[in-house]
Amino acid sequence: MGDVDRYLESNRSLWDEWAELHARSDWYDLDSVRRGVDKLRPYEVDEVGDVSGLTMLHLQCQIGADSVSWARRGAKVTGVDFSSRAVGIANALAKELGVDATFVCSDVMRLPETLAGTWDVVYTSRGVLGWLPDLAGWARIIEAYLNPGGFVYLTDIHPIAKTLDDTSVELRVSRPYWPRPAPVTYRVEGSYADPNAKIESSVKYLWTHSTGEIITAMAQAGLIIEFFHEFSWLDRPWPFLRQRSGREFVLPDDIEAELPLFFSLRARKK
Repeated sequence: MGDVDRYLESNRSLWDEWAELHARSDWYDLDSVRRGVDKLRPYEVDEVGDVSGLTMLHLQCQIGADSVSWARRGAKVTGVDFSSRAVGIANALAKELGVDATFVCSDVMRLPETLAGTWDVVYTSRGVLGWLPDLAGWARIIEAYLNPGGFVYLTDIHPIAKTLDDTSVELRVSRPYWPRPAPVTYRVEGSYADPNAKIESSVKYLWTHSTGEIITAMAQAGLIIEFFHEFSWLDRPWPFLRQRSGREFVLPDDIEAELPLFFSLRARKK
């Protein structure tokens, strides 16, 4: 087993723990999903557009809450995640709710070994990029899974925001921005969904990806970039941010600087 495989296996063990934790958490609130609450954000619904009758491949789907929401909007969804526990929870949820969504357990970088076919839309969102060791290879996999004229939609924490210390009460740059082969090791305490939760995993390994790397990976995979949007809010409560509304957290009023904290990208296959 090489170094990358060891990092990924450690991350997989962490996500297996997080899957069980997240399924019980107020953050994901699966009971509200069962009642019909849509977990998608309004901006991404607008940017993806009408998915009625379309096939969608949801990469790094975790426990399937967003996949269920897209299925309820008319998409035929195939979700992928490398955590077997997450996939089990997602499949059980889709079966319970009777939605057109199925889930496959696979590392996205090895997905061609497991899953055949092409889709109209590839979707992935919120906290996905840092877990990927090879962004160029990931983009090529996405391109191969798209039907001609289909598109990929990605929304995530902005690479500039990822340089900020998410444990500090002050705005502070403390993390790398430029891509590098080796991941950065971070201590883990609980989860973003429940910081006080007790878990066995103690570290996570995250790869750094810059804005330029994201855009270049898509373009060099042969995809036509339709937009790259930047937003002034983040979807999680880092200590130095103030809550503006719901799941939107912004820089405090006494900071005059402007920073992009989240982004979205859509790129289409010829």
